[in-house]
Amino acid sequence: MDFLADYHTHTVYSHGTGTVLQNAVAAKEKGLLQIGISDHGFAHPFFGVKKRSLESMRADCTAATAQTGVQVLMGVESNFVDKHGNCDLTEDFYDKFDIFLAGAHVCVKYKDLSSWWNVGFWQPTVTKFGGTAEGRSKAFMTDLYVNAVTRQPIDVITHLDYRVFADVAEVARCCAKYGTYIEINTKKSHMTDEQWRAVYETGVNFIIGSDAHSPSRVADIAPALELMRRVGIEETRVHNLGRLPRFRFAEYKGVKL
Repeated sequence: MDFLADYHTHTVYSHGTGTVLQNAVAAKEKGLLQIGISDHGFAHPFFGVKKRSLESMRADCTAATAQTGVQVLMGVESNFVDKHGNCDLTEDFYDKFDIFLAGAHVCVKYKDLSSWWNVGFWQPTVTKFGGTAEGRSKAFMTDLYVNAVTRQPIDVITHLDYRVFADVAEVARCCAKYGTYIEINTKKSHMTDEQWRAVYETGVNFIIGSDAHSPSRVADIAPALELMRRVGIEETRVHNLGRLPRFRFAEYKGVKL
């Protein structure tokens, strides 16, 4: 089954090495119909896309679409900015973007000290060193993911459980209910096969995302196909294989991609 769209790619607007056009050209060479430019959200102090760059970024996406024939969607890999799951893509910027991805990242400008301690410091510390706090950390992060998906029209949760602890099946059940995809990320190895099977059994749907930080990695899906084979994930549940997904964010805004 053909891989038709890669919605998780980074450019020089965050910390990718390629331009929007270079990513689009790579997508065309790989036979894609769509590509998402999903640079990091505003709250990332080092790699976040700048609000002042949004007009230029949109112009680049429009030009790349015209030059390559690949539909270039302007997206964002948003950050969680507090312990309640709120993201740095706020509603007053929804009209600027086409797709809304969100994931947990370490270096983020959190809204308050409590959120920094619980999300920015405690989670990666516990995942690295372990200890008795694992259970409490898992409950905390599970609630954060669930709140994020429940309260915001997130299209894709990226690299679920990467450097954090969560009940991935509970998060997946919430995603299935609200129409948010779980990403099979081909750059980061972030869940065990047992976790993937638990997620799959919830009935949630998936997309494959390369998390490409260079044009050469756009549409790199080999690790995802191997994972699908190993775990038993059916192609029909991966909505950018042989088809294009229906995105919750666009439906929320009442637009057609």
